[in-house]
Amino acid sequence: MFTIREDNKAELSYSLTCSDVDAHSHTRLSTYESLVQEAAGLHATKRGIGIYDLQKVNRTWVIARSRMVIHHYSLWPQDLAVTTWAQDSGGFNCPRHVEAADSNGTKLFDCETKWAIIDFSTGRPVKASTILEALKTPAKEEQGESKLPSLVEEDARCGTMLARYTPQIRYLDTDLNRHVNNLTYINWCLEALSDEIRDEYKVSLVDAHWIKQCYRHDSLSIEARTSTSSLMEEEKPEIWFDIFRNEEDGSRTRVFEAFTEWTRRKLICD
Repeated sequence: MFTIREDNKAELSYSLTCSDVDAHSHTRLSTYESLVQEAAGLHATKRGIGIYDLQKVNRTWVIARSRMVIHHYSLWPQDLAVTTWAQDSGGFNCPRHVEAADSNGTKLFDCETKWAIIDFSTGRPVKASTILEALKTPAKEEQGESKLPSLVEEDARCGTMLARYTPQIRYLDTDLNRHVNNLTYINWCLEALSDEIRDEYKVSLVDAHWIKQCYRHDSLSIEARTSTSSLMEEEKPEIWFDIFRNEEDGSRTRVFEAFTEWTRRKLICD
């Protein structure tokens, strides 16, 4: 169920399915990230500026940045309540806050995102004021802080190469815009890591930056770097991910980057 309240905050009710959890029955990171996009998409659609509405006028939504802090991973089965609202902006980015809790009132995550509407005819974003006029925002004092930290400083902390991975772009990796879906990038990053790391740790923070669109027949490569030479001994290891497109002339173009912090599974899960 999805509703928009009188204060312009929207609420999505969601019941976890068995496909939303990992081998330990803990919610997948991709499930939380998917709920962020689902809530944002439904909110825009209810206000008449969803992706189908925009495609009629040669426009579309894109996400540029998402910084999610995960407090807790729920077990299946569980009912979740997701709350979201748009925030004021004077530029081209449309900031949005998304948060979630379970039926016991346990906070699951907080997520700050930056969105934009792109005009296909010009390749340029539409001013956020146009977007926010349609979406409507809560009162200023109820919006929260939308400013995000610099990723450059976090990148500098991760200098030890951890893994390299070559993903295979599959048919279902693409979306309504005919490019690789945003969630796929994050899933690829996790797939670059060993089972040992993922059995022991879960992501507690992910700050993702989508730089360029990728398409079905692109050649991509992923690099993961860490801030330590002994990751499995760390309580909260940090991992940086880069995704590159391998160009025909032999050069590489960075299309995605993300900084992550990890917490031992036993401390962040049921």
